[in-house]
Amino acid sequence: MSALDDSRKFPWYFILIFCILSLGILATGYLYYKNQESYIKKEKQQELAAIVALKVEQIISWRQERLDYASTIMDDPFLAIRVMDFFKGKTQPLLRKQILDRLTALASYQYHSLALIDPQGNIKLAAPASGRELNSYLQSLAAQAIQTQKVVFSDLYLDEDSKARLSVLTPLLVMQGEKKITVGVILMRIEPYQFLYPLLKSWPTPSLTGETELVRRDGNEVVFLNELRHQKNTPLKLRFPVNSPHLLAASVARGQKGIVEGRDYRGVPVIAAVGCIPDSSWFIIAKTDADEIYAPLSKLTHEVVFLLIILIGAAGIGVAYLSRNQQISFYRRQYEVERERRALARRYEYLTRFANDIILVADGNLLIVEANDQAVVSYGYERDELLKLHVLDLYPPGSERLLDALILHGKEKSGLIFEAIQQRKDGSAFPVEVSLRQLEIEGEILFQEIIRDITERKHTEESLKESAKNLRHLASQLLRAQEDERKRISRELHDQLGHALLALKLQLEAVATNLLPEQSSLKAEVSKILAFMGTTIEEVRRLYLDLSPGDLEDLGLTAALQSLVDDFADLQKHLEFTIDLDDIDDLFALPVQTAIYRVVQEALTNIGKHAQPQHVSLQVKRDGQKVSFMIADDGLGFDRYLHAEKKTLGLITMEERVKILGGSFDLWSQKKQGTRISFTIPITGEP
Repeated sequence: MSALDDSRKFPWYFILIFCILSLGILATGYLYYKNQESYIKKEKQQELAAIVALKVEQIISWRQERLDYASTIMDDPFLAIRVMDFFKGKTQPLLRKQILDRLTALASYQYHSLALIDPQGNIKLAAPASGRELNSYLQSLAAQAIQTQKVVFSDLYLDEDSKARLSVLTPLLVMQGEKKITVGVILMRIEPYQFLYPLLKSWPTPSLTGETELVRRDGNEVVFLNELRHQKNTPLKLRFPVNSPHLLAASVARGQKGIVEGRDYRGVPVIAAVGCIPDSSWFIIAKTDADEIYAPLSKLTHEVVFLLIILIGAAGIGVAYLSRNQQISFYRRQYEVERERRALARRYEYLTRFANDIILVADGNLLIVEANDQAVVSYGYERDELLKLHVLDLYPPGSERLLDALILHGKEKSGLIFEAIQQRKDGSAFPVEVSLRQLEIEGEILFQEIIRDITERKHTEESLKESAKNLRHLASQLLRAQEDERKRISRELHDQLGHALLALKLQLEAVATNLLPEQSSLKAEVSKILAFMGTTIEEVRRLYLDLSPGDLEDLGLTAALQSLVDDFADLQKHLEFTIDLDDIDDLFALPVQTAIYRVVQEALTNIGKHAQPQHVSLQVKRDGQKVSFMIADDGLGFDRYLHAEKKTLGLITMEERVKILGGSFDLWSQKKQGTRISFTIPITGEP
């Protein structure tokens, strides 16, 4: 790509920066606006919720006052007795006047009118005087008061004049024996326009649209119960279907509570708080038009838009300034960059062309596109011939799948190193180590191979393997010679020294037998010598058994290992032993059994000398075509890493014996946590 093409991209780069800055400024302004909108809305919602709580508390208090006043009337036995006597006809003119005076006094306490109702539901007296009969709703409430003998507070209803009313019905009770009877009911009608509606209409804060609505559900309709601010003559007359989709009052009647949004009876969007009046079917709604709530945002919108325009303009000027400086700097650096690039290309060409390793570059189809001088020399092709080849042409026939897998693996990872066989032009093959890496240069996928001829290294490795094999064979011969020498020494100890000591012991016993009674001191000395001779003979016996365990040939490997542990236990009586031996007799030849025996013997000897354990375990398990051995203790242990640098002769011998048998050896130890030696011997065939 030319420098001119690069320079033409810079304005687009800065235009992108300007767009990002502008979007960031706009986003910040939008978020600020939404935050203010949320703050105003939340503040208004809290205000509406507080108004609802206040109204609910005031209505509850007002209803409770009415109920408490009615209860005092119900608890007045003198009034109840006069009413009972009045209904029975006793001194009727006087009682009538007394009862009317009482009703008139009660009517002055915020009641529109009062009436005395007999148990049959008929109005007998009224203040002010009225001859009207009770409607069906009041008759049912009077019957309820008579039956329950409790004060009944009515719901809002329309009277005969189609005006909204509330009523409190108070039963009058008289004791007859131990039972109270209802002698009548006082009906106290309440004018909601005197207190309830003014209470709902009042608004504690300045507002042009703030309004309180009292509603209830009536079947499939929602009914407005109070006078409204924006519509007259509405109590119990303004109704809407309860399933009206956007009507706020309808959603409240359907059970929605808390802070709600919708449209009011005018169809205007509002935000409202909803509460319910306990012990009634009333819902109270405190609402304000959304336009009034969001009115302060209008001024804020103009301010934010003005500020955003200033910030975006400043961002544009800054980006333009940076763009100009960038282009100046770009042209200034261009010459230096181009000079450095050419120098670097010359150095890279020198390094690749004269490198000791083969360097190949292939395209995405694995066609060779570049090769250094070492590649030409190593493969025997001319450079032009080499650049026409596929990478696979340098591998022996049948390498297709392997090469495909390696290329795929190299794509997935950052690089790959593997060994392979390469083929020259004359058909001869040679081993190599390949470092494969995928490159992307100016949008083109390339594969670079750095190939090293490892023929000499392979020869060296083969020589080392042969040397290791010869050393292992020599070690095997040495161990076998050691075992033969052990057996010879064991036989010498048994046949020569053992018999000589036994003969000497028998002679001393004969001498002791022939001693005279007065030679008691000499007899005691001979007895001491005989005891020492017995100990010596036992030590010699243990020595030649250690040198050549007879149990191994006579009883088998399993019994020999058991006997070895038993002898160790006799010498270490303070230890606890756990032994778990599978039957492994007849699985190994006698030399293999001897080697296994020696490894276990050496492990137990090391435990007795160094470990100071409390518990020792030996486990032998057969698993298919191999046998696993583990000797573990809970003694002092040692540092494995220090041991790895400075192994003892006994451990080296154990590991070498196992490896000669084709097995695996593992040692684990940690200070104050014990030691575990485990090894596995394969079952190679018939013993």
